[in-house]
Amino acid sequence: MSRGQTGSGRRLGGVRVLGGRWRGRRLTVPAGIRPTQARVREALFSHWGDRVRGSRLLELYAGSAAVSFEALSRGAGFALAIDRSSRAQVCMKASRDALGTDDLRLVRTVLPGGFGKVVEREAGFDLVFIDPPYDDAGVGELLGAVSMVVADGGEIVLEHSSRHPPPAPAGRLRLRQTRRYGDSALTVFS
Repeated sequence: MSRGQTGSGRRLGGVRVLGGRWRGRRLTVPAGIRPTQARVREALFSHWGDRVRGSRLLELYAGSAAVSFEALSRGAGFALAIDRSSRAQVCMKASRDALGTDDLRLVRTVLPGGFGKVVEREAGFDLVFIDPPYDDAGVGELLGAVSMVVADGGEIVLEHSSRHPPPAPAGRLRLRQTRRYGDSALTVFS
């Protein structure tokens, strides 16, 4: 077992909440998951700014749900974190329990296949963050489905490899900008 891991394959202390009421609190991270880097999360929340307060957030390929916890810490009203990994679900629940919040709903399903059934009751998201594996070919299809559950004036941010262009906008989406942060890039769709 490597340093910083538990017997259940969880890595402790790899990710801290950067701002808000839980600033500095550690999140439980599943082994083998690549959480969004602190500087990328800081750039994301700098971009979103005051839009986070009171918002409804959807995080896909959530892993540790670091973006969801960060949003809730900064005043989001509700977050839905979706990941297919049972290890990720265990870690997200551990972090949710440690922070004592019930504003985060966790769902385990395969993306993009199970997406429609999960969110059909939850439409109207103000902010969406998608962080798929960088080699995932189904992101374009998923963007089209996600565009149907975003509130008017809402925004989708996709994290992807900075070595590859983002997928073309789908559905009613428009590509607004792409910013690079080392090996990662954030592309904003509205």
